[in-house]
Amino acid sequence: MKRGWGAYALLMSVCLFSSMAQAQYCGPTTFTGSQFPKGNFFSNFDNSCYLIPFTTGTGASSGGDLNSIYAKIFYQVNPAYQLIVVGTFPNARYFSITDYDMHSAPSQFIVDQDIVPLTSSYINPFEPEVAFVANQRYAVPIDFEGTPGTQQTGCMTTGYNVDVNALDATFRHAGMDWNTDPTVWNANKGYTLHIVDTPEHTNPNAAGVIMARTYLPIAGASPPTPYVIVRDVASGCAYPAAYALQLLGIVTTNSTTGNAWLDSNQAGLHRVYANDYLPQLCYAYNSQDMLQFVRGVEYVPGAIPDGSYVTAPVPSGEPANLAANQRVMRIRFQMPTTPPTPCTNGCSISGNEQLRYMSLSFMNPGGATLASLADNFFTQNSSGDVTLIVGTGATIPSQVTPANGYTFFDLTTVSGYLQLSELDLRNFIPASTFNCSGEIVPWGTGEYTPGGGLMGQYSPFVDYPLAASLETTAGAPPSTGGCDVFPDGEAGLPPSCGVATPSPIDITFLSTQCAVHWPNCTQVVVQPQPPLSIIGGGFGDFPNGLPFTGTSNYLQITDTTQGWSAGYTGDTCTVSISSWAANLIELVANVNQNGLCPMAANDSLTVTVWNPQSVAYGPATSAAHTIQVAAQ
Repeated sequence: MKRGWGAYALLMSVCLFSSMAQAQYCGPTTFTGSQFPKGNFFSNFDNSCYLIPFTTGTGASSGGDLNSIYAKIFYQVNPAYQLIVVGTFPNARYFSITDYDMHSAPSQFIVDQDIVPLTSSYINPFEPEVAFVANQRYAVPIDFEGTPGTQQTGCMTTGYNVDVNALDATFRHAGMDWNTDPTVWNANKGYTLHIVDTPEHTNPNAAGVIMARTYLPIAGASPPTPYVIVRDVASGCAYPAAYALQLLGIVTTNSTTGNAWLDSNQAGLHRVYANDYLPQLCYAYNSQDMLQFVRGVEYVPGAIPDGSYVTAPVPSGEPANLAANQRVMRIRFQMPTTPPTPCTNGCSISGNEQLRYMSLSFMNPGGATLASLADNFFTQNSSGDVTLIVGTGATIPSQVTPANGYTFFDLTTVSGYLQLSELDLRNFIPASTFNCSGEIVPWGTGEYTPGGGLMGQYSPFVDYPLAASLETTAGAPPSTGGCDVFPDGEAGLPPSCGVATPSPIDITFLSTQCAVHWPNCTQVVVQPQPPLSIIGGGFGDFPNGLPFTGTSNYLQITDTTQGWSAGYTGDTCTVSISSWAANLIELVANVNQNGLCPMAANDSLTVTVWNPQSVAYGPATSAAHTIQVAAQ
């Protein structure tokens, strides 16, 4: 009898605790099959009880663009749950949602124009020729690869566009893998391994950050904050926001807690690999340009995956020196065409613009942003030329006005302006026909070439004229020649720079991801969308811009067993190239998925690479390597 009473008391206490827990929150915290018999997921959960807001900020302290709002939330992967990001399309120039993995590297993202609105009654204002309309909704699920159970009627998303926008948070980032780079292991055999997934997907990503970016929101209004709903995969129902934050440990907006979920050690190793092991290169030095623009390294924590940054260091004390000598910083360039958005008069993106967004930021030595000038800040002449006069204390003559073709920016109005140490140029979403954006510059390489520059006149030209000597009417930037003209050779090392004769092209080995390092990493293992490292020499520079997804005349993957090829112009399947250096190419082959370009163990796979500069200047040189695909 005592044992029976004890069991009964235990059962009652569990039930009482469960009831108290339910009463403590604004909705159920367990789902037994009858909590939500009516409605649907959005009618029941898209409300304040369940919505967890992202934290928002300008990113000023970490090098952000001050014309942008950055919204983020941290997560831990648990297959029992799913995150649903919900929000309203902003009236802005650009919007995206990116998943960053434990290494703070972008894993997956979806950009504004690709987000399918929540239902057919809503519109996406970022599609070409679609004007902004307020209160247009979207949902982007963040999947942890859990297995759904029998969903309750009121927890279903049937009839809503949700899964079509999904990001898989269990994926790790592609590329930036030093395990397959001989440069690292020849120099330091004790370097720590890069943590990667397996071909079987048994070492998935375990935590990360979801970041929503809104660039150039409409003036005078804050962009709508995105929210996340934590969903039970088995039932499809959602947990109250307070319960999810306090007890589940799946999401947090607390940076201290969230950063502890990330792998700061691997992030540090990424920085060392990118900045110390990978070479910084340059073709030539422009003695007429006071500042030399360079594309940064591929790995920057939290970097945007569909944009590029070229930066120019500014000598210490330059603002004070210019003021003392009555000189100004004059920055001249040609402005790419960009959309007229955001607006309130029915304007829209045409889809024919050269860039979606461009800005110039002024940075201090600590990496904080002093000021950011968006493309719509600049005065252009009829040819699209910009002459920006940056004042640091010199007397500015009266002719420096928009009517005379000038844009004036008084840097002295910015706190800490004397600490100016760098200029950052951002370019987002270049058109496929525009080959003059920052993406055309190889990672870690100077923009200037003996032919004038890879970005042509779209790269800023900086000089320091006497303020009193400025022309009455601003002129065009100095002529630099066309864009995307790579020298016939490989870039040299600073400070001398130069164009060197490339090594003979050769592929020494191929590898998919592996948990050991070169030279023990030489297998291509069958899997959907295999990540490939191509190691060798004489590969030259890829002239189509990086990152790149599509086909080109410079690389082909051929499965002679299955009878398909990918990556070369005219091929059905594409490749996504993240980096292309003289000795190492990293890519994801978009094969072995949805029945296209199937790959199986024991297939014969041949990779062929053409040096792009040899194709341009002749004679074309190529190298091929054949390997048998290994089983998992």
